[in-house]
Amino acid sequence: MSRKLLGFSMSKYSNEFKLIIVNEWLVGQNGLKKLAKKYNIPTFRSIVEWRDEYLVTGSIGSKNHKSYSPEFKITVLNYLETHSQSEASRYFAVFPSTTIANWLRTYRKFGYNGLKPKPKGRQPTMGRKRIHPLTPEQQELADLKQENYQLKMKVAILEKLKALVDQRTEKNKRQ
Repeated sequence: MSRKLLGFSMSKYSNEFKLIIVNEWLVGQNGLKKLAKKYNIPTFRSIVEWRDEYLVTGSIGSKNHKSYSPEFKITVLNYLETHSQSEASRYFAVFPSTTIANWLRTYRKFGYNGLKPKPKGRQPTMGRKRIHPLTPEQQELADLKQENYQLKMKVAILEKLKALVDQRTEKNKRQ
């Protein structure tokens, strides 16, 4: 089949084409590597990504682009400490998984403020402040603030748990 008939160009595959391949994999006609070879896809990892997106969301290539809060992005990035990028992508249903890599790169360069949504539309010609990369000292401070926040949350959870255990123990003593 020609590339034109399959509905994709050299750089990007159409959602319909991705769905054809995923459906072919689902019915068990071919494995991931055979499908990549059959359709001249450079790496079967692309098919893995399409398959995961389809299995998690039930579709491929959502038409409406989601915007995520900075807090959500931080949660996903924290998840990366103990999981792979593809696992995080599936767990949080963020596709393509390269989105997460972009968040990580932005966070490392600009810190938490870099994860905030950018204003839409044309920028005003005057009075617009630009986000500058953080100095190493500013990045360290931002990281320490984030770590401090996480530790405070853990302490609060543990205090609440202790209070509940104490309350239950006191209740059992009365009976």
